[in-house]
Parts: sequence; structure tokens; C-alpha cells
Amino acid sequence: MTRQFFAALLSLSIALTAVTTAPARADDDIAKVLAGLVALGIIAKVINDKDKDKRVTRSHPQTHVYKPHKPRRAKVAPQRCLREQWTHRGVRNVYGARCMKRHAQHALPQNCKREVETRNGLRRFYAPNCLRRNGWRA
Repeated sequence: MTRQFFAALLSLSIALTAVTTAPARADDDIAKVLAGLVALGIIAKVINDKDKDKRVTRSHPQTHVYKPHKPRRAKVAPQRCLREQWTHRGVRNVYGARCMKRHAQHALPQNCKREVETRNGLRRFYAPNCLRRNGWRA
């Protein structure tokens, strides 16, 4: 756009100087030419500054925006779910299945769920060692 504008301005100024055929004094001609050159310089400077402003304010779409990761909550077995369970190997500390299902913050590993037949019926629980192997703090 700047080159086209300068070309048009230059051709206009040449055309206007050719139209004036009346003889003029040299002092007036030099003053008019200098004033015209100064005016052209000022106009060119203004246009150039506007182009620079446009170049500076343009923004390119960002391809990658850094987003910090949210800290993951630790997989912690709730202390309230810890129970003593009688087994054929003696008393063991286990986490009750129903309590863990209600109060655990993360999905429970199904391979850690155990069942034991007692006098009072079938008891389901999660073994602490198995939970630890699957990334839980038990």
C-alpha cells in the first residue's frame, strides 16, 4: 500500500509541475520545491508510522499455551474404613469394601477386592498390601 501511494503522489506532483508553464522567479521555485519535499517527507513518515503500529499490534494465534498441571490428589485409603477381620490365618487389618466404595476419592482396583466366608456371612474387603502395590497409601 505504501509503494502505490508514493507512486501516485509522485506522478501527481510531476503532473502539477508540468502544468505551470508561466515563468517564475528562481527564488519562489526553490522555496516551493523545498516545501513540497518537506510535505512529502512528513506524509511518508506518518504513513510509515501507521504501518509500524499495525505490524506491532498484530497478534498471531498461539499454537501452545502452557497450563500448569493440577496436582493430583494422593490415593489415600480412608482411615475410617480400616477394620479387623478374622481369617483362617488370624486377625488381619483390612479395608471394608462398602466403606471404601462410599468414601474413597479414586476408583478402586478390582483385583484387590477379597471375599471371606464367616459365621455371619460373606465379608468383602480390600487388602492393604494389594492397595499399596496399586499406588494407594494404606
